Amino acid sequence: MNDKKDGMIEKETRIIIRESTQTYGLLSIIFGFVGIFILSPLLSPLAFILGLIASFKKEYVLGFIGIVFAVVGAATSPILMAFFLSSLDWVRVPTGNVGEYL
Repeated sequence: MNDKKDGMIEKETRIIIRESTQTYGLLSIIFGFVGIFILSPLLSPLAFILGLIASFKKEYVLGFIGIVFAVVGAATSPILMAFFLSSLDWVRVPTGNVGEYL
């Protein structure tokens, strides 16, 4: 509503209130923590992605904690360990006598 009073224009002041929610960071922490114990091939990558999104949305602390939980969940997952270690065919575990390798 613009009213003219003595050649001046008054403008209506608007106040916009935004509720700050930290959904991505919180979900990242929850999925990452649960992913440490169960369903880590599914939950750990999801927690990692949500942690990255949270970091981009300026939820740095929660995003970082979620990423750490995702990495720990992936590192402790037997399925993911078998997948990643099977791709490293150049790693040879010596079996037999030590003299064979000298």
